[in-house]
Amino acid sequence: MGTEISATGEKMKKLGRLILITAALCLPHGDCAQETKTRIRLTENSDWWSGLRTEDADVGKTQEREVPDSNFQIAGIKLEEGFFEQATKKLGRTTVVERGDAAGGRAQACYVSSDSGNRVYLIFEQGEVFGYFYLFSGGKAWKGQDLCAASDQVNWKTSTASGLRLGLTQDQVIAILGKPSLRRKDQLLYSLRVTKKYTEEDLKTVRKNIPNISEEELHRNYEYYDWSAGLDFKFEESKLTFLAVSWAETN
Repeated sequence: MGTEISATGEKMKKLGRLILITAALCLPHGDCAQETKTRIRLTENSDWWSGLRTEDADVGKTQEREVPDSNFQIAGIKLEEGFFEQATKKLGRTTVVERGDAAGGRAQACYVSSDSGNRVYLIFEQGEVFGYFYLFSGGKAWKGQDLCAASDQVNWKTSTASGLRLGLTQDQVIAILGKPSLRRKDQLLYSLRVTKKYTEEDLKTVRKNIPNISEEELHRNYEYYDWSAGLDFKFEESKLTFLAVSWAETN
């Protein structure tokens, strides 16, 4: 299950720096450490579910389209700047695990259902460019799994605002998201990308963060940005058991 779920994989990582208006994603060792209870670094890669751990060369043809923001909001937490802080406020404090370095560096905040039966995991992950969340049940154990914080808000009914949740069939997922980039017997993959124009409000933020930038340089470097997303769904006995979503804005 350790597939690369980002919209365009390594190609997107090479596009360049994060745009300034989303630079506050609180990367590992960032200024958001005080918002969490504990941070710990692990030097192994047993997090099989992580999209940053490995790369799936075949994610299908990237589609030039967007899907609604409701697909990037789960348990009331939206993939945007400060989503770790959102998770802390809504689900409680948890240990943040850091792994890897450079492009593969990642920080992970894990929550698990309070029910000791069929455990459900909801994990938020921050990388150099992409923000992720994962929702799944089952799978092999990984180091750091015992650090997940229990939450009554994580269970089999946990879903995105658009209705994506465990237990859905492939047809039900397609009804929400449309045609996938790649369809297999036990997997659906969506690779999405669009080029968008900065708003005047965005440009004001850039001017504030780079006060010495000229208007010519501003419009040359910050005229447009790339929005990208990846959604990975895995099924067992025709039912969804693993959901991974990634999101990024780069210039």
